[in-house]
Amino acid sequence: MKRFGLIGYPVSHSKSPIIHEVIKNYYQLPLSFSLMPIKVEGIKKVLDDIKSGKLDGVNVTIPHKETVIPLLDLLTDKAKKIGAVNTIYLKDSKLVGDNTDYDGFLGLLERSKIDLKDKRVIILGTGGAAKACYHVFKDLGIEPKVVSRTKRSDANFGDVITYDMLKPKDYDIIVNSTPVGMYPNVDESPLDQSLVKDKIVFDLIYNPSETKLMKDAKVAFNGLDMLIIQAVKAESIWHQKNLSVSDELIELMRGNLI
Repeated sequence: MKRFGLIGYPVSHSKSPIIHEVIKNYYQLPLSFSLMPIKVEGIKKVLDDIKSGKLDGVNVTIPHKETVIPLLDLLTDKAKKIGAVNTIYLKDSKLVGDNTDYDGFLGLLERSKIDLKDKRVIILGTGGAAKACYHVFKDLGIEPKVVSRTKRSDANFGDVITYDMLKPKDYDIIVNSTPVGMYPNVDESPLDQSLVKDKIVFDLIYNPSETKLMKDAKVAFNGLDMLIIQAVKAESIWHQKNLSVSDELIELMRGNLI
């Protein structure tokens, strides 16, 4: 039995245990997965447990996707490029950080069937998930503009603009990587309706399944498929198996999660 978990704070809202239980049954994998509400000072203990074999790996969520990096021995090329880690495992006695958020967001875009040609994209937020989304778009030949509360030149994103600089004529697609609108604050939105109507929205939030930002959009997708795909990719890495994400699995997951 391999033992995995999700470290972050808070994590009580997470659907990850259900997702990994479905993965366990679908692929017939011997695993357990638990939530680990860990603050920064508790990360080293978790990593020591991986090194000692008490744990076989962890996923990482807010707010540790970047702060965990200095505590690791190695980063994959993907994690290094993105500058954020969401999957950790032991290889040759070394702690390795990887990023499957990239795979999850790429899969979400592909499953949406949205034609990205000539589309202009803004990404709300500058955290670890935003970094993964940013590099997906860059690799697809799209130059997204990143939006934050502070205007600055950023080593990861280039020129970051502020919310008051947004003009609806300048973008077609909005990606929300902030927690604004997440349960229980379901009446909140990072953008005024006037900035969202007639736009395509990818909201990485999955609880609720339809955020206020999504309701205000012309077409909208939540982050559930991204969450599912990144979890399957993480299990592929942990078990050293190529686990494919089928439509059947996605529908099975949705049936268990909604």
